[in-house]
Amino acid sequence: MQQAVNDAALRAKNDERAREELIQANEQTILRTASTVSRRYVSRSDDEWSVALCAFNRAIDRYDGTKGDFLPFAQMLIRRELVDAWRQESKHAAELSVAPEVFDGTAEDEDDDKSVYLAVVRESVQAAERSLRDEIVAANAMLQEYGFRFFDLTECSPQQEKTRRECAVAIRGLLKDPPLLVKLLRQNHKLPMTELYKLSGVSRKTLDRYRKYIIMAALILSDDYPQLAGYLKFVKEGEAS
Repeated sequence: MQQAVNDAALRAKNDERAREELIQANEQTILRTASTVSRRYVSRSDDEWSVALCAFNRAIDRYDGTKGDFLPFAQMLIRRELVDAWRQESKHAAELSVAPEVFDGTAEDEDDDKSVYLAVVRESVQAAERSLRDEIVAANAMLQEYGFRFFDLTECSPQQEKTRRECAVAIRGLLKDPPLLVKLLRQNHKLPMTELYKLSGVSRKTLDRYRKYIIMAALILSDDYPQLAGYLKFVKEGEAS
């Protein structure tokens, strides 16, 4: 089944009719993915449908058969572009709510300067908070496909420094082996225990106990979650050690 879809996606790159047929055949998948990410029902009349459809078309254009199966690749792009759209919307809303004097220097006195400065700081902080919230919502929707939620991680994150370093080694192992990440983690929604043990040398006990944490970190660092990725800088920093 997957191979048939992969072949159809490759044909659709240069055949408009094949593209239309592929989109029509996967309309429910597109809507379901958009609904999962948005955490509400999405119909063809919603803006999210337009964003998701554009992302699906872009997936057809970019797919070359080396990125694993087509549908998981397309769903990844849909998630990414929906998050980007929400981020841009939040940024635009913040820009519109800042007084024009901020940009043209026409504040009348020092008190006005101070109030405008504080408004900019406040709006910047609120925009960052909205962006982080959007990333958490999208990440939560993605992680539910693996059987847990983003907020479950408070109970399954490594507390000791040694364990955090071991998890970081396992996470880096996944990130450095894209075919393994895509084929086993994204498509099967399971942590590739045997392969990851051989690749990283991290004990099976640690991999099993912190499975959710490793999955979360690998997905966030391999996708477009810049703010959440900032909390996982120690994973990349360990590459130099």
